[in-house]
Amino acid sequence: MQVEYDGPEGYEDLERIDQGGFATVYRARDIRFDRTVALKVLRSDTLNDRQLRRFRAECLATGRVSSHPNIVTVYGAGTTRGHRPWLAMEYCSGGSLARKVAAHGPLPVSEVVSIGERLCSALQAAHDAGVLHRDVKPHNVLLTAYGEPALADFGIASVVMLDDAGTVATETAAYTVVHAAPEILEGRAATTASDIYSVGSTLYALLAGQAPFAKEARTGLAPLVTRILRNDLPAIARPGVPPELERLLRRCMAAEPDDRPASAVELGASLTELGQGLTAVPSAPRVPEPTPQTPVSSRRRFLVLCGALAALLVVSTAWRLARPATDPDQMSLSHLTSTAAQSAARYTPRNAVVAQGPDRGELIVSWAMPIRPDVVATVIYEGADANKARAIVNYDASPDAAPWVALRGLPSGQRTCLSVAHVVSSGDVVTFGHPLCAAAR
Repeated sequence: MQVEYDGPEGYEDLERIDQGGFATVYRARDIRFDRTVALKVLRSDTLNDRQLRRFRAECLATGRVSSHPNIVTVYGAGTTRGHRPWLAMEYCSGGSLARKVAAHGPLPVSEVVSIGERLCSALQAAHDAGVLHRDVKPHNVLLTAYGEPALADFGIASVVMLDDAGTVATETAAYTVVHAAPEILEGRAATTASDIYSVGSTLYALLAGQAPFAKEARTGLAPLVTRILRNDLPAIARPGVPPELERLLRRCMAAEPDDRPASAVELGASLTELGQGLTAVPSAPRVPEPTPQTPVSSRRRFLVLCGALAALLVVSTAWRLARPATDPDQMSLSHLTSTAAQSAARYTPRNAVVAQGPDRGELIVSWAMPIRPDVVATVIYEGADANKARAIVNYDASPDAAPWVALRGLPSGQRTCLSVAHVVSSGDVVTFGHPLCAAAR
């Protein structure tokens, strides 16, 4: 499908091939070198000076490592006439590993081990250059024209995650929850150990055909958080996976960063040793090993729950949070109706106000402090339902100030309606206030 777009100079024949929450990817022709490239254009045109500096820094960092054979090569970068940052990259005609698994199912063990070795080599080169990936997953591993796996999207998402104070803004978090390390969901900064976790999760997905917690992610938030807290990784339900490989992946995905392989080099060496063993000795039938149930403190449970809420809601996954706390077959309709009405009356957001912010495309939303500690978070949705979350506020143990949040990147001069919703800890109940509408400057 041919589309017209505010594209950068020097490129033509733009054809959209992928679109995410913060950027659109086009296949395009580089006029100067007569070659096909992948053109990634950020969707935001309201980046401030700090964010633009971060974008340039990310471009420089990516350029330092893109010569590695297993990292997608970056050819150029800049901003369009409409002030949208862009990157021109190597076009990988083989598509992503996510697409390959979706089309053909789980990959052979030897192929997964080989891919893991190459990803570790790429990550170590990046880590040596001081660059974190932050979002390793099958979708971000592309296959070149020569069949080589190549990591894409080094840190580009963090450009639009920076607020005015230089901190990561939760309303634009770009982590993929099912592949994110527990410390990321707690709101801590990414480290090399976080990338190691995501590599382990990616290799698990290639072997199993889905991410470790994909089933829980489809079911709802509570089952997913429970499995993450317990570090309760399901066994890979397919024959022929060596138990030592599964043990290695479990170590990569350990709840504590210090319990994971110390570096990508160490993980790569372990995978190389495993690969050599695959050709020497056939793997014996295995029995799934029991998963240890690690006790979890209430503080850690709270942190991960709130962090997971932020990441899940922001990537626009439609969670069905408003559900009864017990089996509906064991409860009468009148009891359910009464319970829902009581929750709505007690926890409905109050005194919500929306006003124009000082910057173009900015609205500020404020509301009265909810009942604590029952309400663990407040989510701001665009519209009157839970389909598009724009921001989330997690509460400290004893907050004093009136809560508020600034929403940026809204269409200037266009009326936007927002809803304030409180997330109640008991039963994952969500209560909504009336929609509020205003137009940003």
